[in-house]
Amino acid sequence: MTSEKKYTVSYPRRRFIRAIMRIVFRILLRILFRIRIVGRKNFPKDRPLLLIGNHVGAIEAVLMAVFTPWQIEMLGARDLPMEAIVETIEGLYGYIPIHRGVVDRSALRQCLGVLEQGGRLSIFPEGGTWEPGAMRAQTGVSWLSYRGKAPVLPVAFSGTFGALDKALKFKRPRLTMRIGELIPAAKLPDNQARKPYLQEYANQVMEAVKALLPPDNPSVRPNVESERFELEIKLQAPDGTPRSVPPELEIQHPEKLVKLLHRPSILTIFDADLGLPIDAIQNLHTIPSALEIAKAAQLIVEVLESKYPYLLVYRYGAQEAEKMKHGMMELLSLAQWASEEKLILKVVPIRRYCLTETEEEIVQIEQEKYGAWI
Repeated sequence: MTSEKKYTVSYPRRRFIRAIMRIVFRILLRILFRIRIVGRKNFPKDRPLLLIGNHVGAIEAVLMAVFTPWQIEMLGARDLPMEAIVETIEGLYGYIPIHRGVVDRSALRQCLGVLEQGGRLSIFPEGGTWEPGAMRAQTGVSWLSYRGKAPVLPVAFSGTFGALDKALKFKRPRLTMRIGELIPAAKLPDNQARKPYLQEYANQVMEAVKALLPPDNPSVRPNVESERFELEIKLQAPDGTPRSVPPELEIQHPEKLVKLLHRPSILTIFDADLGLPIDAIQNLHTIPSALEIAKAAQLIVEVLESKYPYLLVYRYGAQEAEKMKHGMMELLSLAQWASEEKLILKVVPIRRYCLTETEEEIVQIEQEKYGAWI
C-alpha cells in the first residue's frame, strides 16, 4: 500500500476565506473601477495551469485572483517589507513566499507541489514593479512549466499604473484584463541546452503577454531611449574656496551610483517600506550637509550589506548591483571625509534620456518622486 504524498502547500486551501475575499473584492473593484475582461473564452479547463501576467502594481495580483474562474495559488515576494494593507490582504489570502535574487528552492518546490496536485498557479515573471515593462523575463516560470508539465495562460493588464490613486479621487479609471491563448507546456527539445531554452521559453511567454497589451498601454511609464548617467561632485570650503576630491575618494562607477539615485522605486523601499530617514539621498538638489548625506548613505549600505543583500541583485543583476552598492559606499566615505573637513559637498546626479516619441534630449537633475504603485 503506497502512502499519499504530502505537500507543504495543499491545493486548494483556505477555500472559505478566499471565496469570501473574491466576492468582496469583486464588488469593491467594480465600484472603484470600470472593469473590462477580454477573452474569457480562452480560460481553459486544463490542470495544472500557470497563469502569467505583466506587473506594474499590486492591483494586477488582485485582479488575477478575483476575476479568474477558479481559486488560484499566488507566488509573492518576501525579499522586502510590504505596506501594512498589502501585508494584511496577503496574510488573509495566503501565498507562497519567494526570496528573489537567489534560487529559492523551497519556494520552487512548493510551487511544483501545487502543480503536481493539479493546481492553478499565478506568477508575474517580470518579477517587480520598480521599472514597469522593462524587466527581463525570469526563467522560473519555464522551469515550473517544464517540471510540472503545466501549460501557460498569458494574461495582460492595462490601465493599472496609478489606478488606485485615481479611483480614490473618484475618477473611476478603466482597468482591462485580456486573456490570451494557451501556450503548451515547456518541453526541452533533443540536443538543446537547458538554460538557453528556458530563457527562450520565458521570453516567448512574456512576448505573448505583451502582444495582448494595447499599443498606447497606459500601464507603463513613457518609453525611454538612450538613457545615460553622469555625476558631478563639487566641494568647497565655507569661505567659497573650491576643493578637489582626493584621488582615493573618487567614485569608481559614477554612472551606476547615479542610476540608483534616479530610481525612486528603489529608494522608496528604504524610506517608505523600511522607515529609514534617507531624505538627504532622495533630495540631493536641496544640497543637504555632508553629514546628512553620510548618515543616509550609511543606512542604505547597512541594509544592502546585511538585512536585504539581494535587494538590488534581483533587479539589476549581480554585477550592476555590486557596482551600485560600492558606489553608495564610496559616496559614504566621501561624505564622511567632507564632513570631517567641514566642507560643503554638492552631489549632482545627472540623467539624460530621450522619449521614444521624440528625439529631444531631456536632462534631469532633480530626482523623481515615487508615484503610487498600487
